[in-house]
Order: sequence, then C-alpha cells, then structure tokens
Amino acid sequence: MKVSVETLPSSEAVVNVDFSWEELEKASDKAYRKLVQKVDIQGFRRGKAPRSLVERKLGKEYIYQEGLDDLMSETYREALKEHKIVPLTQPELDAPVLEMGQPYHFSIKVPILPPVELGDYRSLHFERPVAEVTSEEVEQELEKLRERQVRWEEVERPAQMRDRVTMDLKLSVEDATVSDLKENPFELTEERHGLFKGMDEQIVGMQKGESKTFSTTIPEDYANEKLAGKTANYEVRLHKVEFKNLPELDDAFAIQASNDEYQTIEDLRKAVSDQVLDNKKRKIRDELRDKVLQAVVDQAQMTIHPVLIEEEAHEMMHQMTHILEQQRMSMDQYLMLIKKSQAEYLESLKPDAEKRVRQQLVLDEIVKKEDIQVSPEEVESLLRLYAQMGQALPRTEQEVRSIASSLLREKAISRLLELTTEPDPDEEAVEQETKAEANEQEAPGQEAETDTSDEEAAKVEEGAKAAAVAAAEQESGSEEPVEATEDGA
Repeated sequence: MKVSVETLPSSEAVVNVDFSWEELEKASDKAYRKLVQKVDIQGFRRGKAPRSLVERKLGKEYIYQEGLDDLMSETYREALKEHKIVPLTQPELDAPVLEMGQPYHFSIKVPILPPVELGDYRSLHFERPVAEVTSEEVEQELEKLRERQVRWEEVERPAQMRDRVTMDLKLSVEDATVSDLKENPFELTEERHGLFKGMDEQIVGMQKGESKTFSTTIPEDYANEKLAGKTANYEVRLHKVEFKNLPELDDAFAIQASNDEYQTIEDLRKAVSDQVLDNKKRKIRDELRDKVLQAVVDQAQMTIHPVLIEEEAHEMMHQMTHILEQQRMSMDQYLMLIKKSQAEYLESLKPDAEKRVRQQLVLDEIVKKEDIQVSPEEVESLLRLYAQMGQALPRTEQEVRSIASSLLREKAISRLLELTTEPDPDEEAVEQETKAEANEQEAPGQEAETDTSDEEAAKVEEGAKAAAVAAAEQESGSEEPVEATEDGA
C-alpha cells in the first residue's frame, strides 16, 4: 500500500492511494467473512457457507468491491489521522472501476482548514486613547433624561414646532392614496425625513378643529423609486395640540429620574458623568480590540476554501433568525421587508462571513503560538453565567468544545492587546487596589499567606463574561432589522 497526501494552495488536500492486488485479495477475504454472516445459503448454517457458494450467490466482483470499499474507508481515515487533516465537508472521490487481478489507484480531494502564516504581530504597537468627558456631553445626557420624564399637556393655541399634534392625514400622489391615517400623533420637527418631509412647516399655525390641504415634494432619495421626486398632496384635519412640558433640572427631578437613588441634581450629574466616561472607555477598548485584531489579520497569509465562508454565512443567518424571533418576526417576513431572496441575503452576508472566518483562523493560530489554555473551571463558569442570564446551554460535548473555543479566542485577543498596547490604566488600578486590600488584611509582623483562590476565581469569571459579551456582540453584528417609523411608509 502506498499513501501520499498533497496540500493544494486552494485549501484542499488530495490523498492518493495505491493498493496491490495481494492487498485487494486480503480485503476481499475480510469482506467474505463479513458477508457470509448475512446471507442464507441452502444447506449451510449462516456463517458456514464456503466462499465459492457466496460468490455464486452475490457475485465475485461484488465481494471484491465490498472489500475495496472497506479498505478505502479505513485507509482514508488513517491518512486523515496520521497527517492531522481536518476535513470541512464530504470528500470528492475519484475511484475508477475495479479490474480483477490488477493493482488499484484512487484519490480523494477534500476541503481542509487552511494553514495560517502569521506576520510579526509582536512588533505591532498601538496607542491607547484617553477617555475624557466634557460638560456638554453630560448636559446632553441629562436632556435625554428630561425627555423621558416629559409630560404632554393639551393647549388651546396654534401648533408650534416641538408640539405634538393629533390629526387625520390623507396623502395622495397622482390621485393614488399613499397614506390614510386617523387620529395619528406627530411630534412636529424641522428634521423630518422620508415620505412626510416638508409636512411639519405646513402644520405649524393650525388650530384644533382646523382642516387644510397643501402639497410638498417627496425627496429624490426616497426609498420607493415610484414615489421619489413626486408631488405629495395632503388633506389634514387637526384634532389636538399638546405642549411638551419638560421638568426642571433640580433635586426633585434627580430623585424622580433615578428612582430615589440620587437626592440632588449634582449627585445625578456626577453619576451621569461617570456613566458617560464608562461608555467611552468601553468604546475605546472595543475599538482598540478591533483595530489590533484587524492589523494581525492583515499581516497573516491564508487561502480560505469557499465552503468555510458559506458555512459561516449560514451560521450568521441562523443567528439573525433568533434575533428576529425575539422581535416576533420570521426570516421570510424580514426577507420580504428588505426585498431579497434567501440566496441573495446569504450572498450579501459573505463579505462579513469571510472577515469573521479570517479572524477566527488567526486567533486559533495565536492560541497555538502563545500556548494559550482554558481550564474546565473556566468553561463551567461560562455555562453558569449563561444559566444566570436565562440562556442555559446544553452540556453536550459539542457545546463544551464551542465554549472552550470562544474562551480561547477571547484570551488570544487579550494576549494580543498585552503585546501591542500599553496596559489599561483601569485594570492596573483595580489590580493595585486588590493588592492593597490584601496587604491591609495581613497581620503585622506575620509572613503573608499565599491564597490566590479568590483572585483566580475572579479571573475565571471575568474571562467568562468577556466571552459571553463577545458572543452576544457577534450575534448582534448581523444586519439589523428595519424598524417601522411614523414616516417610514
């Protein structure tokens, strides 16, 4: 037997195998011993009939072909194991017809995980931006809080910008009714886009009970090409005008907006500032993380088989289906909304799918190069975390491997950040604070006892949370569903 394996630049492996006739004869003997247990030959107990009678019943070529098939399968499995080949899908077999008395050659081509050649990623360096909060940003957030506490009060005066009006509205284009709304609320704004652009200015000055007809021009860039640039004819009747009553930024507002957590406006302002700062730091970490990873991916050399990209695109669509289900929408409904067939949608996912595959392959190679490990305790911690979030995962072997893989990749990203950026000052501060607390707890004059169990548990939990967040972000990174709006006809 002669077996050779060739790795092609197309991320495929070709296994070439040659059998001698003697090897085929031995394989046919094994096939006979297997088949004789399954066939009934008159005059013989099952398993006791001579080969000549089995050949007469089944055919000599059938027995040799059965032996060849078994030998081919066994040889292919051994070749994969010996050469550490990970097939991505079913192989493509090139097997000629068996000729009695002759040696036999066959070949198998199979898509494989591509080898990844990393660049000099340790030479990369990235500056970590400093997060700062301005007073304007804090006031903007406070304004958002005020908007959530707004009270609408009906008034007996002409409508003004920022008022909320309730009205009947009929919109037609070229004698065809496009929209017919009854007692629909609109908050008047100068920044309206889409179908109803230009309407608000016409409503300003109208009073309760008043009717009006007017025309506007639908924007040229409106999504519906049949309506874009056309004249929109309105018939409206105003039922109610409401004034937006925003609360004052005082202590009473602080108590109400924070559900009694903060008693003064200054305490609330400080909390808002801290939250804005935390959000900025998180954004900096995420952007730095993406920047470092993309730089390492750009350095790497690999050839990806299309089957990997197709499988990832299907996985992304599967994740999107779950997101849609949470919004009570089916994938078919979503495809109708975005006006794409399933095949077109999958095709649109392929660029992002290829990017994700490249990142995953690079991170897996980093795991090998940096000898990164994941303990069973870390996997168990992540399983518990999912359960606490109400998303308990099945503890199957496949699921455990998937979780371990996610943790390894998250650790690989952390390792890349350690190698290419300055230490995170917040993480350093937490570490120093932890050490200081530990030192304070030590008795004076006694040698400190080493007990890292709590610290290790915290690291495990932190790693688990990071992996869970990364998984969630990856799911939400798919194309987002389009939300309906009041002017989104």
